[in-house]
Amino acid sequence: MLLWMAALAGCDAAPIYGDGESAKAIGTIPPRSGWTATGTVQNAANAVDGNINTIAVAAQGSAGAQVTIDLGKPGLLNMMAVDHGRNEFGYARQLAVSTSLDGQRFTRRYTAGGTRRVSTYLLLTPILCRYIRLEVLVPGDQPWSVAEVYVQ
Repeated sequence: MLLWMAALAGCDAAPIYGDGESAKAIGTIPPRSGWTATGTVQNAANAVDGNINTIAVAAQGSAGAQVTIDLGKPGLLNMMAVDHGRNEFGYARQLAVSTSLDGQRFTRRYTAGGTRRVSTYLLLTPILCRYIRLEVLVPGDQPWSVAEVYVQ
């Protein structure tokens, strides 16, 4: 009982976002173990490797830098968080979130600015997709860094 109350009070060391491994309902995001990431940034796969200490990073001032995440199979997306890891100022001033079912035709779903350490993007309407593309529209003061992407 005391552990539960401590966790409720914010005293536990749980991660900020879950990894989706326990999601079993149809339409939910597939388990992280089946995700892959590619893109125009250095070490794009680091964005989904489950290690906050490894980072995918764009060149300084690179508008158009992008990371595309393949979830492995379609899932229902309504929230995304981009953790910038140890480079808390490695966010884009403006980032576009686009989705696709086939990996060829992407539709822009959301455009917003980044914030220090973790940038969160909420979609008002859930979107069925297999691929999620993050693209820098306006770079920040430091190179865009993606330590981990969390999707719900």
